[in-house]
Amino acid sequence: MSANSRMARYHSEEAENPQPQASPNQNGYQRRPALARWVAVLIMLLTITVGLRFTVFNANYTAGVISRDSTGQKVVNDLNNDLLSLGISGNPVTSGLVQPYLEQGIAEIYGESGATVDDTDLKAAIAAQAQAMGVTASDSLQTSLAKQAQKTVKQAVQTDTMMAAGTKIRRARQLDLWVIVAVAMLLIVTTVYAFSVHHVFGSLGPGLAVGGLLTIILGAVGYFGLPVVLAGMASAVRTAATTVGHSGLGVIIFVGAAEIVLGLLVLLGHRTFRKS
Repeated sequence: MSANSRMARYHSEEAENPQPQASPNQNGYQRRPALARWVAVLIMLLTITVGLRFTVFNANYTAGVISRDSTGQKVVNDLNNDLLSLGISGNPVTSGLVQPYLEQGIAEIYGESGATVDDTDLKAAIAAQAQAMGVTASDSLQTSLAKQAQKTVKQAVQTDTMMAAGTKIRRARQLDLWVIVAVAMLLIVTTVYAFSVHHVFGSLGPGLAVGGLLTIILGAVGYFGLPVVLAGMASAVRTAATTVGHSGLGVIIFVGAAEIVLGLLVLLGHRTFRKS
């Protein structure tokens, strides 16, 4: 009887003081919202800085935008008028033919070494149009017109106000490069940490989605606030900078939207895989 009584009291105390059970997530997956928010900030900074590097601060992209702007059209019209005075009509010079010359002039403003422009396409267009008009365009004439194109572009792009603004642009490009390097290093450290805590995709999905949203918000603020920032510049510089800036920010906003979609897909895939 005493043995049965002790056994009954033991089970009674065990029922009154149940042992704490481990949480299902104690040794498994743990949410880390702070890490996801940090990834979102890094994604936003990287998207904006790299986007500016490949658009606004890229001579080729800027030349392509300006070639279709009023500045580029003025150069195209001047060159076609020179050809018209020689009896070559039909406007053979186009924005695409002028873009390499614009790129060379803008690269010098950005502090880059100006590469030699390949004038083969421009000469071929002039020769073909001259032949269609029944006018002979000698090699010396074609070379002279190609040099005139380079001179016209420099006069239109490398103005005193534009060269003065080039100093600020070069500083901004250098600052953008430093930020890219810093963010890239932080991303490497963050990736190593995410692997150590087994939270790579759990942070990548929300980070991409929220980072893309922040990119869109800041890009839209920059898009509509750019004219206010450039209000103190000369008219020609302000027009060109606004056009290029709006184009570059439009690309960044589009990339931000793509990041949101990609982030949601990663998040959905991560949750599906974790549940299975």
